Amino acid sequence: MPRADRRRDRASPASPLGPSLSVSASASFHERKSGAVLYLDIVLVVIAAVPALALGAPVLGFTVGAVAWILGRVVSVEVERRLASVGDLRRRLGLGVTSAMLRVWLLAVTIMVTGVTATRADGLTAALVIFGAFSIYLARSAFAHMAESRESAR
Repeated sequence: MPRADRRRDRASPASPLGPSLSVSASASFHERKSGAVLYLDIVLVVIAAVPALALGAPVLGFTVGAVAWILGRVVSVEVERRLASVGDLRRRLGLGVTSAMLRVWLLAVTIMVTGVTATRADGLTAALVIFGAFSIYLARSAFAHMAESRESAR
């Protein structure tokens, strides 16, 4: 198969090589699912607060971790919404990667500042809350991407 034909096939959503690159891979998933599923990470952070604090987790660390994660998610949702209106794919991808890396750095700095200014236990608790919420967010995003890939293959 000539090289140009292979490139065209890769760009086709029904290509046997899979779907083309998408900055917002879970857009149709967002349209179909309820808010509780879309924001499962935030819901579970709020629900986990009660037993975690009742069992003696540091209040400051849990609060800082939860607030940092929730604010970061709210900002990222708004950034994704605005990125959807950017027409140039290179610019959209660049801005998307930049905002994701900025979010990671802000969360890391939040954890370090909490650990240095409060206690190490507070910093560890903030890190665990953020890591747990990120793990749930990543799993939900992976499932959303798989669902969209299956839909586009049809």
